[in-house]
Amino acid sequence: MKKFFEKQLMNITIGIAKLLDMESDVEEEKDRLVSLRDRLLVAVEATDDYKTKNINDEVFVWLNETEILIQEAEKLTAQTETPQQKKECKKLLRKLLAHQFNFSGFYPVIFESFSNGNIHGSQFVCFNSREKASSQLLVALQVHKCSLIGLYGRSGSGKTTLVKAISEKLKDICGLKVLFVKVTENSNIRTMQDEIADSLNIKFDKISEAGRARIIFSTIERMYKILVIFDDVPAKFNPEDVGIPCNSEHCKILLTTCCQQGSDFMYCQCDIQLGPLSTEESWTLFQKHSGIDDQEYSSSYDLSNMAREVAFECEGLPGKIKDVGCSLKSKPIEEWKATLDSLKHSMAKWQIFLSFRGDDTRYGFTGNLYKDLCQGGFKTFMDDGGLQTGDQISPSLLNAIEASRLSIIVLSENYANSSWCLEELVKIMECMKLKKQSVWPIFYKVEPSDIRHLRKSYGKDMAQHENNYGINSERVQKWKSALFEVSNLSGKTYKTGYEHEFIQKIVEDADQIKSRLQIRSI
Repeated sequence: MKKFFEKQLMNITIGIAKLLDMESDVEEEKDRLVSLRDRLLVAVEATDDYKTKNINDEVFVWLNETEILIQEAEKLTAQTETPQQKKECKKLLRKLLAHQFNFSGFYPVIFESFSNGNIHGSQFVCFNSREKASSQLLVALQVHKCSLIGLYGRSGSGKTTLVKAISEKLKDICGLKVLFVKVTENSNIRTMQDEIADSLNIKFDKISEAGRARIIFSTIERMYKILVIFDDVPAKFNPEDVGIPCNSEHCKILLTTCCQQGSDFMYCQCDIQLGPLSTEESWTLFQKHSGIDDQEYSSSYDLSNMAREVAFECEGLPGKIKDVGCSLKSKPIEEWKATLDSLKHSMAKWQIFLSFRGDDTRYGFTGNLYKDLCQGGFKTFMDDGGLQTGDQISPSLLNAIEASRLSIIVLSENYANSSWCLEELVKIMECMKLKKQSVWPIFYKVEPSDIRHLRKSYGKDMAQHENNYGINSERVQKWKSALFEVSNLSGKTYKTGYEHEFIQKIVEDADQIKSRLQIRSI
């Protein structure tokens, strides 16, 4: 049985290569499809009843579609050759080869019925919805003229896990050299070149990026075969800028991206989509990470139903399912309710928004807090300092506040001196009431009572605002009200001591409510 599927996969690979070269014709591919159909029927009929029931329904759908295509091919080839007939033949040829390609999407599912083996290895959870993408990826990696491959899917869909599992398998079976390069927002050409050079034992002199790219290029061209994986690439990315040849007989390039438009832009010969898990697959994975299948923990009917809702709101994204499930393990039902509410209503882009007086803390406390939050895996918004002048807050900042799950307000000595900061504060308190956002005040070297009663620097600054805008100004009254409200919230006070320890405690507390801070990412 295993040999049968391996042989058919090789036949499919040959067919796809012919599609790329346009060396095939309708009659030839119809015969190939007939042969594939007949061999598949023999394999299925040779199984016992139990194993046949375990064969994926997609197999039988594929067989039915095969019959329709064969009849269409026979009818078209019987017609007199005309320009229109040639055009129809070309269209049908693509359909025939694409249909063979679709066969690779379910052959591992069939094979799984006859073997305890797993083509992905023990670290990869093998779901039916993953099989089509993984099998198409394996085929594409074998096609001679398919040198640039794009794998796209939403953040958290499991692209990185899949390509790592397949690359490990290829290394074991084929002895293929694999380079894995993680592309981040801060990645630059030289950083990626250094990472590749370390893997290939290349030593650079002090030369330009272009010179380094030429060295990498010539090194790869001398190799027998190599797979280079660029993970999580942006739309505007050209591997040749780094030094990776895009049309080499020796090199395959696999790019993962969060949207198909990204791989289209990079002119990949093959685009493969990694879609979400099905509802039941999501539930199975969620049970594994949340512990909800434990008898004692799942005895509550309400909790079990709520758990299914939470799993559904994770949108079939394995990464999100794992994070949410782990964060809720052994937590009380109130925490589950809060998470479910967050998942249902969150359209946030940011987990945390930092509000602060730039001159006071940007290059010290707040800058270090931002760095540690990002390193802790939180998507955090902090303005870059290039704010417009004037007393009107930027619309982009207002949007960022609305699109955040938690606002951390660093109330330093001169916070109230800035009309920008006070407008941020008004917006944050508004979102706390209307959007149920969380707000954490940090009283940085100031007393909450001084803010509440407008004493010391806060009193002086508000007096100046009253002088500028009028003592009865609606704007000033809103600022005073917001300062009073935030001073009454439970927060953290820093006076003296090691700032890094104080910051670490904030990050740890944020980690405790990570399940509530889930955001919908693309």
